[in-house]
Amino acid sequence: MAYELVYTSAERGLRPGTRGFCTVAHTHGMTPQHIQLLEALSAYKGLHSAIDRISEVQEPVAWSHLYSSILGRGISIISRVGATHPDHTGRSNKLAHHVLLHSRERSAAGPAWLCMQPGFLLDEWEGPPRLLNEQKEIPQGNMPAAPAKSWAELTGDAGNAAILADAFMSNPEGIVAILFLPGMEMLPLIAESLALLPEHQRWQVTFNTYFSSLPAGSTCCWRCCLPDSDAFRDAKRNPRTRIVDLTGAELKTPTGALAEYARTGRMPDKKIVVSVQKSEKSIRTLNSDNRNINMLTLKPRRKF
Repeated sequence: MAYELVYTSAERGLRPGTRGFCTVAHTHGMTPQHIQLLEALSAYKGLHSAIDRISEVQEPVAWSHLYSSILGRGISIISRVGATHPDHTGRSNKLAHHVLLHSRERSAAGPAWLCMQPGFLLDEWEGPPRLLNEQKEIPQGNMPAAPAKSWAELTGDAGNAAILADAFMSNPEGIVAILFLPGMEMLPLIAESLALLPEHQRWQVTFNTYFSSLPAGSTCCWRCCLPDSDAFRDAKRNPRTRIVDLTGAELKTPTGALAEYARTGRMPDKKIVVSVQKSEKSIRTLNSDNRNINMLTLKPRRKF
């Protein structure tokens, strides 16, 4: 069963004696440890005042898929954290909606696709605080990999969707800082990059479309940051962080199978066949006709 929690500013919270920014709803049976973690993931720093928001000035939304060592293996955290209508005092407000998913509940399309499903994650809250007793329905489906239209519209080349996918394939645990500007919709870009990966790998990628910070023990690899944010300044201090600049810098045009897949939606028909012999290891790349394209022979190391 998927657990969920809603956190916002209210006159009265679900827990007795709480008010202001607090939990207003969560699934019956959640442990205090789960609740504390999700509350810690509810941080949000808006760009504008409550008056500006009434004028519909666009604020970034932090859509995310994270892991935490507190939850154990196989549990994903899917979240939406963003600005919402002013609270009961007229002050700026935010709303965070989190869903905990077990591995058996995951959609093949991946976590970004799940975030994009209408009504799955809330953007406003009304009514008194309450326990949630009904099981949340988890949409199931798949997502075609290409053409990567959002990447094409933003950067001029759908193949740029492969930048993030290639980064994951080369280093699954590597941190990528994606520099963006307010008004850019980052979630469709993340979804298109994830769609290039095999289904079983999409849920291995963690991301946040408006990254600020992480509680201890949490994991987030693809971090979308604003240019003047503390998160981006911290990212630049780490020489191992890969930076992808979407704010106007020219991107290095990617090549290879995933880039072509992102442009056309057709994965090149290639298979990697590895054969191990007693005297040597031969790695052959074969096409659909089983003709040898490339072969790298590695001599086995001597044992001492």
